[in-house]
Amino acid sequence: MNKIKDLKDKGGSDKLPCFFNNTLPFLHLCLFLLFLPLILNLLIKDSLAQEMKEAVPGERIVTGTGIIVEENVALARNEAISQAFSKALEGYLIQRLGSKGMANNFQRLDEEILSETKEEIQDYQVISEFMTDRYVRVLMKVRVNEAVLEQKLKNMGLRKTDTVQIDVLFLVSEKKKGSSPIYWWGDPSRQTSLTQTDLSLSRVFEDRGFRIINRSFFPPEESYDEGMLNAKLTVEEAVKWGKLLSAQIVIAGEANLYGASRASVFLRAMKVMDGAIIAQGYREGTANKKRRDKKSAIGSAINSWARDMVPHIVEGVKPGQKVVNRITIMVKGFKSYRALRDFKEFLKENFPEIKSVLERSLKSDLVKVSVKTSGTSKRLAKKVLKHPKRPFSFEISELSDQGFTLVIR
Repeated sequence: MNKIKDLKDKGGSDKLPCFFNNTLPFLHLCLFLLFLPLILNLLIKDSLAQEMKEAVPGERIVTGTGIIVEENVALARNEAISQAFSKALEGYLIQRLGSKGMANNFQRLDEEILSETKEEIQDYQVISEFMTDRYVRVLMKVRVNEAVLEQKLKNMGLRKTDTVQIDVLFLVSEKKKGSSPIYWWGDPSRQTSLTQTDLSLSRVFEDRGFRIINRSFFPPEESYDEGMLNAKLTVEEAVKWGKLLSAQIVIAGEANLYGASRASVFLRAMKVMDGAIIAQGYREGTANKKRRDKKSAIGSAINSWARDMVPHIVEGVKPGQKVVNRITIMVKGFKSYRALRDFKEFLKENFPEIKSVLERSLKSDLVKVSVKTSGTSKRLAKKVLKHPKRPFSFEISELSDQGFTLVIR
């Protein structure tokens, strides 16, 4: 500072030398850069807080990361978005089922919901993203499709109100190609190992919250009819087994294993209390080695059967309620919407077992109608075909337990 004073005394300019004039802006820049991370952090937090305030029910703020492989940034970004979708779905399922429900059904939830995220996502928005030389990271607002998820959970037999376990006994024989059928009830006093079918049935139904009856608890002092030792059991014989082992539901039938790659099952579920058949059907399954779980062919067939039939079983054991079946009628040949309306009225007015009729999809040549009925698909098809008040002439084809096709002539 003495040098600066000397310059002034000698008539020099009041301005500082060039070095000092350039130093002050430089110091300002250093201070700005020093506090820049703090400023950005505050701005981002404020932005996130605003996003959270604006979020509607069903929306979640989630992150996702995708690894960059061979400089493919687009693929890494898609992977990051997909990971964010999975996190949003996981958050919804944990909130919906609880940690215990999520843990008990984690494998099935992963197979049927978490591994396929497209239709479960209703909407999304990328709030922010950044990229390094190794990965892409995104911050997203994701809205899950609650209606689709609730329907899938219902089809899987996972409901918030389902707290009562159902005791189920399996009477399913297993037949491999070139061999005689194997079944435990042929000699109930002898301890036999579980078949592949028994193991798959137990896993699938335990995952859905059922309590599996241990057949080794058969009381030796109990007597049984000779017919109860046959491979194929009547409804009455199967129900007797259910009563002996204190089951609520008996699932009886047969499984056929055609090598390691294909299998089939025909199963029927019966109430032990009154012998009513509340679900039955035939399903096939194939082994898929490409899937992470490498599900066996018999496991695939049983899982397919359970996915369709468990909701009916759960409904069937509720006290004081009649079983309501959901069947689908595919109608071909409607020439006007009035004809569809007349057909719906025909179903509602002439069949007291029908609870509701609703068209699910409407195209120029095909209409899909969903019907809730206390009867079966085959019984309804027969009654519809022979009813004298039919609004038009038609024939029925592709009849199954799940519905039928009606073709207008």
